[in-house]
Amino acid sequence: MKDITVIIPVLDKQLDSVELTNAVKSVRDCQEFYTDGKLKVLIVVEKVENGFDYTQFNGIPFKYIVNDTGNYDYCSQINFGVKHVDTEYFSILEYDDYYTKKWFKMFNDYYVTNEDVSIFLPINIIHNAKTDEREFVNDIIWSSGFANELGIIDFDSLQQSGSFNLTGGIFKTSDWLGYKPSIKVAFNYEYLLRATNKKQKIFVVPKEGYHHEIFKDGSLSSYYLDNINDDDNMKWFELAKREYAFDEDRNKGIVNIKEDELQ
Repeated sequence: MKDITVIIPVLDKQLDSVELTNAVKSVRDCQEFYTDGKLKVLIVVEKVENGFDYTQFNGIPFKYIVNDTGNYDYCSQINFGVKHVDTEYFSILEYDDYYTKKWFKMFNDYYVTNEDVSIFLPINIIHNAKTDEREFVNDIIWSSGFANELGIIDFDSLQQSGSFNLTGGIFKTSDWLGYKPSIKVAFNYEYLLRATNKKQKIFVVPKEGYHHEIFKDGSLSSYYLDNINDDDNMKWFELAKREYAFDEDRNKGIVNIKEDELQ
């Protein structure tokens, strides 16, 4: 039996949202098809208001933990949540996203011959809230000529593309390295570089498993779009290529690094 903890990071204003309810319901839908263990919902919150309706999830089992660190950015919320995971694997679900119904079943189907994998990623369906367009992410690793081994994200492939999304992924808890909150925009890329540099195996299941919203009002992606220009965006990715070599978050930031250090 492989129980899996689903971590959902939220701010207090998101607790009573329809989006969060739908995200939790998608876990319940997945449980109907995932018969090899239980899916446990763990909501990481910054605080809990007295008016929060604990019955809104219609009997879906969940628990919440209050992040008392004072750091409520996305990376810090996930890092805090992982410290409270008691299952061999965990997954990350953003409050306004949802899983496809058979994602965890499909993960288990591929796990049987890939027990040495540290991270299983789905093919994500990205929905752009501003344009209403949809596209796939993570599928490039199944393109012949791109990957050294089809389906496997390795250090070499990351030199060609940093466009991989980790939400919806299923992580082996003991292999978790921790996000670096100081790295904006490119924190997923830095994590993948660090993991593959340590020879962790990352496998993309060739199935659609997760729906990811971007550029919704108030979202992290929308903030990045409005506040980080193309030049600084490139610098964050270049910084990730330097910082992956260090286990700890050195809090460098692009404003603290000279241009020649980013080459």
